[in-house]
Amino acid sequence: MKLKQNLTKSLVPRSEPNLRGTTCIDFPFHVNSRGLWVKLNDPHWWLNNSLPLLELQLILFCFALVFAHHFLKRFGFSKISSQILLGLAIGCSWNQWDDAKSKLFGVGSQNVLVLLTDFGYALYLFLSAAKIDVTRSIKTGKNSLLIGIPAVMAPLLIEGFVRNGLYGDTHLTRKQKAALPILMGFHGMTSFPVVASLVSELQIVNSELGRLSLSSALVSDIFGVLIMIAVGQANRFNNNPSKASAELSCLLLLFLLAVFVFRPAMRWIIKQTPEGAPVNSSYIQLVVFLALLSTVLASFTGQSPIIGPFIFGLAVPDGAPLASTLVDKLETLVSDMFMPILITTCALRVDFSKISAATFHNGFTKMNISLICAAVGIKFVTGVVSSKYCKFPFKDALTISLIVGCKGSVELVSYRIVRDYDGIDNGLYVTCTVCILIIATLVPAAVRCLYDPSRRYAGFQNRNIMHLNPSSDQLRLLACIHRNENITAILHLLNVSCPTLVSPLTVHIFHLIELPGRTAPIFISHKQQDDPLNNHSYSGQIINSFDRFERDNEGTVYVECFTAVSPCTVMHDEVCTLALDKIASLIILPFHITWTVDGFIDQDDQKIRKLNYNVLEKAPCSVGIFVDRGNLGRFRAMVWSSEMICSCSVCVIFVGGKDDREAISYAKRMVSDSRVRLTVLRLRAPMEDQNGSKSRQTWEDRVDGEVVKDFKSKCLGDERVVYLENVCRDGQETAFILRKIADRFDLIIVGRRNGLQSPQTAGLDEWNEFPELGLLGDLIASTDINTRASLLVMQQQQIR
Repeated sequence: MKLKQNLTKSLVPRSEPNLRGTTCIDFPFHVNSRGLWVKLNDPHWWLNNSLPLLELQLILFCFALVFAHHFLKRFGFSKISSQILLGLAIGCSWNQWDDAKSKLFGVGSQNVLVLLTDFGYALYLFLSAAKIDVTRSIKTGKNSLLIGIPAVMAPLLIEGFVRNGLYGDTHLTRKQKAALPILMGFHGMTSFPVVASLVSELQIVNSELGRLSLSSALVSDIFGVLIMIAVGQANRFNNNPSKASAELSCLLLLFLLAVFVFRPAMRWIIKQTPEGAPVNSSYIQLVVFLALLSTVLASFTGQSPIIGPFIFGLAVPDGAPLASTLVDKLETLVSDMFMPILITTCALRVDFSKISAATFHNGFTKMNISLICAAVGIKFVTGVVSSKYCKFPFKDALTISLIVGCKGSVELVSYRIVRDYDGIDNGLYVTCTVCILIIATLVPAAVRCLYDPSRRYAGFQNRNIMHLNPSSDQLRLLACIHRNENITAILHLLNVSCPTLVSPLTVHIFHLIELPGRTAPIFISHKQQDDPLNNHSYSGQIINSFDRFERDNEGTVYVECFTAVSPCTVMHDEVCTLALDKIASLIILPFHITWTVDGFIDQDDQKIRKLNYNVLEKAPCSVGIFVDRGNLGRFRAMVWSSEMICSCSVCVIFVGGKDDREAISYAKRMVSDSRVRLTVLRLRAPMEDQNGSKSRQTWEDRVDGEVVKDFKSKCLGDERVVYLENVCRDGQETAFILRKIADRFDLIIVGRRNGLQSPQTAGLDEWNEFPELGLLGDLIASTDINTRASLLVMQQQQIR
């Protein structure tokens, strides 16, 4: 039957009785429709059934969000800014289309949509907390405390001064007095999930400022939540001491359950999971159920129910396998569907058509506008002053202050919850939403202008092999490892790099691990750990292997191992930063494809390929991509003796250019080892091309000639060194030569020669499958040649 009800609670706040409205709803509610062909004469039949309407709303929101951000990101808008703007556009008056909009987003359907998104918000807070490493957060650095604590204390103190000094005589209702402390906390809060989303979107999560901002935001967030809980409990105690005591006891009980029951239970789940295996789906379902149940438990504490999933999330051990599995299964649904729709529906409640000058004459609204301005301003100033006190440059101090002071989804949802409880009116809610929109739009744009972590990689000094003095300078290598299979390949390459007492080899081994279920990245220097193989080590086998390599080559090799746990999208910054700090001359990257013993492709990891591309573009030194085919395995590093029982055959393909010069410089070092046989094959253009270009011979050509001349004078005469020249008219002849000689060598070294054109490679770019290897490297690594020789593709340092 039809039941007419007054739905004032759903339509407007109680503080605005003049905006009361009446609507009709069906009771009992119709969930499922009776089909497409039942009411053909009624064009709005589907609006009367909640499930088809919800599905339609989700489809419209998803498509609108994608198109809105695709358009607005061209103008520098962040994701949350696009979502808020879309909500504002839907919520404003559509004139003659208002009736259609009210049917599409009716009162009943909004309640269902909000219920669904609030469910997603609970999971969002749970996942955000599950990614936090509580143990490391407790041991946070001094700078994080110096920046994080003032960022929350200073706004609260200034807000208290503004409230008491300027608005002490303002008459407030009982509800407004109860809501004011909560709103003051929201105005000055720093939300860790918001800061984590910002640094992730800006791809600075593993930069120095990104790490500091995350740790400072975490300190500020936890400190602010504790203050708000304490203030809330004090107010409740004044009104009803017995009830407040019971609620405080329930809150403490929830914390104790999280620490002494839930966390040990999850550690037991991890112990039951074999290493490298996924967590049993039954355990995952149980954890998600308990996360949702925690909202019910939190309701007994007198706090907002959403604090329950956050506390429960902190009990989840971060990283693999439990937190990473939860993130893999829930992250996309929560972050890419529920949260954008939630932000849009929060902004949808703003209707500018009902805003006038009289709306802001309310004393409570004017007070909160002043408090917002004071909180935002003093938070920014405090962040700059604290950062400068920590001896950061002024631009970096501005960047940290902007990041820590950013506002986003958590603040917007918090204001919406207060509005739903009639704590604020429509005018103040509009002000808060617009303030969040402005900050969320300007902060990312300002941070992009102020801070670019790749600038520090720009090289103004020569950090390559070619400019090293072979008789005195040690070669510093940074070798990256993704999985244990890369260990043997890197060891084989280091074996032929000829470490000697005169020219020792310094190797920095960098184990790169994709960030699994963790917000803050981890960087570990295993030399600085008392026990490198403790429970926190991710790289035990790698450390053992290279420690043994260092002992076998005592006095000529120094090895230092590092581990980075970070997102793949910004992992190249970790590599470039370490190479810069360690003054490396060469970064060695494993190729993204590995082969079986039979020559078939074993693994093809596109994330590694993207990482290699980014390092090639931004590296502060030379880069080598190593394609291992296993043929170097028979060459072992041995203690020097008079009898050499094995040898390694190396070939350098020289066409010309700085990358080829880097390749021949590396090969010259290898030939110092009497177990290495070296062949340099120079591919020259036909005589007519050379004669025609003699008059316009470039500086690069002259340098090529000097490098080859130097190689001949220093290396030829040894029976282990061979120099050959071949004339190639085009890429077809070059390919024919490479096919003929590829299987004669264990290792082939080529230059990448990116962007260089020459007759010797003409036509090869038409079927270039791996541009990161260059034309010749791509040809040798392709299945057409099917060689067993390993390949090293060199790119000399790019001076920017």
